[in-house]
Amino acid sequence: MFNKTILMAMMISLLFFFSTPAVFAEVSNSAETVEEVIEVEAEESEDKIAKSVVKIYATAETYSNYTPWNSNTESRIGTGFVIKGDRILTNAHVVADHTFIELQRDGKPDRYEARLVAVSHEADLALLEVKDESFFDNGAYIPLGELPKVHQEISVYGFPTGGDSLSVTKGIISRIEYLEYAHSSLSFQSIQIDAAINPGNSGGPALADGKAIGVAMQVAANGEENIGYMIPPTVIKHFLDDVADKTYDGFPEFSAVTAKLINPALRKKHKLSKEQTGVMVTRVCANTSLEKVLAMGDIITHIDGQQIENNGTIIFQPGKYIDFEYLVDQYQVGDELALKIIRDGEPQSVKVKLDKAAKSFYSYDKKPRYFVYGGFVFTPSRIPDYCQSRKDYDKEDNKDKRENVLITKVLASSSNVGFHDLVMRVETVNGETYVDFSEFYELVQRANTPFVILENDAGYQVVIDREIASREHNELLKRYHMESGQSADLLSPEEHLAKNKALAE
Repeated sequence: MFNKTILMAMMISLLFFFSTPAVFAEVSNSAETVEEVIEVEAEESEDKIAKSVVKIYATAETYSNYTPWNSNTESRIGTGFVIKGDRILTNAHVVADHTFIELQRDGKPDRYEARLVAVSHEADLALLEVKDESFFDNGAYIPLGELPKVHQEISVYGFPTGGDSLSVTKGIISRIEYLEYAHSSLSFQSIQIDAAINPGNSGGPALADGKAIGVAMQVAANGEENIGYMIPPTVIKHFLDDVADKTYDGFPEFSAVTAKLINPALRKKHKLSKEQTGVMVTRVCANTSLEKVLAMGDIITHIDGQQIENNGTIIFQPGKYIDFEYLVDQYQVGDELALKIIRDGEPQSVKVKLDKAAKSFYSYDKKPRYFVYGGFVFTPSRIPDYCQSRKDYDKEDNKDKRENVLITKVLASSSNVGFHDLVMRVETVNGETYVDFSEFYELVQRANTPFVILENDAGYQVVIDREIASREHNELLKRYHMESGQSADLLSPEEHLAKNKALAE
């Protein structure tokens, strides 16, 4: 142990040393050097980010169900950013229905043509490549980070409308929750931020510590100010892992409906202890792999080893909860998911195969299908993939039906007087049902009776005189500037007659 005299001597010596002007100057110069290094590193980081964030110009072709043979051209502006592997990540809604895509770097006049290589309309994500490989000569890209924490500070980069240069908006993470994505109407994990997301920001990165921890996606549904939403790294990484084999499989669907177990009487009825929490299966979707494993009334207590709370949530960060289906989204289509359940009071462990992908009801990147006959414009409508119980499914008469057919518009002519304002769903053609739009078309073209009778589910009938409809067909096409009376996926009337003749022979 030092005595007081030695300790005092050491302190005096140190004081003398640091009071020397040369030493003061050396320490001061060292501090300035450190500050300069930090400033240089910050400038290099900002320069790398600026070189990695790009402005996207997309030209898209849009259609109307009322005149599906006509298209309109729409110009869009969005943001994307370079990720590892010389690819650009952006939102699917920026490039949906595109016919041409160009990219431009901040402050540079040149534009580069890009092509879409992968898209998830469900998760609103898209990957682009650039035809001119020199676009990536600087080697700059933004690495992906991990899921951020609430209250973490972030910077959102993009090209919002109102200017041409790169914009940076500061904000914080307000919450992380399970939310419906506007582009698909499907729910996934999302990040809410208090930074404004304006048109043009879509697809831009949100950065923390030099890494992308989100992709700007949409604003609040009710238009609240300074509330925006981002796609989190969990969803982004799932998408990138999925398309690594150059095939998009999508996000798995949990093919069952569950109810919360908050009500004390409900819990008492199922003889659950205080420690036993979870959700109750109220319906298992027919014709799915889950139908072989789960049954109505089962209590799901754990998913992937994590306990499900009575309100249907699990812990995803310390003290933070989210809908349990968040864990389902972490798996790829075809993977197995481990569940713990209670059935008739007995705990069990089961595995379910996630072999069905969740699908958006909306359709993108496809030209509309249509058919005009007698002045009636027919278009298909995909039947929503509702989760039906086995009992309800077995009751249905036309179980295999995949599409409905709608009369969306009536082109006025002498053969359809009295129906000019009609909009309806067609259930039968001359008393026969159909499975999809192609079969509906075949039924109409194959009709050999004087009239084609279309009926809806209420028994209302539309009667078309076949002779008049045939006679007026070409004139009707000219009057309404149509090159064809049906979409390219359907045979022309002449081709259909030739096909029937060949079959008869």
